[in-house]
Amino acid sequence: MASQRYLNVAQLRELLLGMERDLGLGNLTQNEKDVFYAVQLVISANSGIARSEDIKRHYLTQGITQPTFHRSLKRLVEKGLIAHAPNTKAGSYVEPAKFAKPVPFEFSSAV
Repeated sequence: MASQRYLNVAQLRELLLGMERDLGLGNLTQNEKDVFYAVQLVISANSGIARSEDIKRHYLTQGITQPTFHRSLKRLVEKGLIAHAPNTKAGSYVEPAKFAKPVPFEFSSAV
């Protein structure tokens, strides 16, 4: 029974690696991936903005040292995977505009 569970985990890992490669995340370090995933989860839970403190407290990033954590955030910004939140203090991040969901266009009746 345990061997089936290990096989299931191995298959999930293989699927995840394939998805990461397809999304262009395959070249990230494991720390960068963990920070990126934590950012995505915090953004989702906090109305589109992830604060550095919340990202650092996330389960996925708890084992990452402070310098490595900040280096990873910097690299993710440099690679365009996350962006500094506009009109906020430093340490707040959002999805970059290229990944943001487009706002549906509505025709005005006053045309």
